[in-house]
Amino acid sequence: METTGLDGYRDRIIEIFLLSLGKSGEVEEYETLINPERPLPAKITEITGLKDSDLVGAPTEREVAAEIREFVGFGTLVAHNLPFDLRFLNAMFKRNNLLEMGAGGIDTLSISRSLFPKLCIYPEGGGSHRLSNLMYHFGLEDSYANAHRAKDDVMLLVEVFRHLQEYSMGQSSILYPEAVTHGCPTCGSAMNVTYLGDQMVLNCKPSCAARLVI
Repeated sequence: METTGLDGYRDRIIEIFLLSLGKSGEVEEYETLINPERPLPAKITEITGLKDSDLVGAPTEREVAAEIREFVGFGTLVAHNLPFDLRFLNAMFKRNNLLEMGAGGIDTLSISRSLFPKLCIYPEGGGSHRLSNLMYHFGLEDSYANAHRAKDDVMLLVEVFRHLQEYSMGQSSILYPEAVTHGCPTCGSAMNVTYLGDQMVLNCKPSCAARLVI
């Protein structure tokens, strides 16, 4: 989802894309822009490319909240930073007198932190366990590096979740040096990635100055 900011109660959802996978493998999608009935912050326009003019004719949350609640139903929610999504969804449901969701679900952020405690930070990754950093870690950037909208994020999430599952079950075809996933061997911090030709170089923070060439 895309939102007007980070506060799940004061800010509003402006775009949502939901993908549902049934027990028999059937796939359903729900997608809509949502008019937040307030101007978009410039930073949100910069990140998403959405402008106020894009949302003028979109339905308000009052018009779509019930549809979204029905689509979600009682299924298991999968998200990257699940509490963030739940705050926005439940705040919307509460404002529209709809049944709120429980805290259960699958959080790929928590899974990433468990599998890769100090995942290295790729040049455009933005941070150790951000979805964008996992995109680079799993080599998905050719398909998703320029994606900044709700549907793109969900499709990337599906791929990241699949890679996390494979790694957790020992089925991943990629072997990572421990410093890539567990941090600097000297101080334990997540290391920053640079490239020297075809080689990956891991650099620690200046106070440590550890450097590894892989």
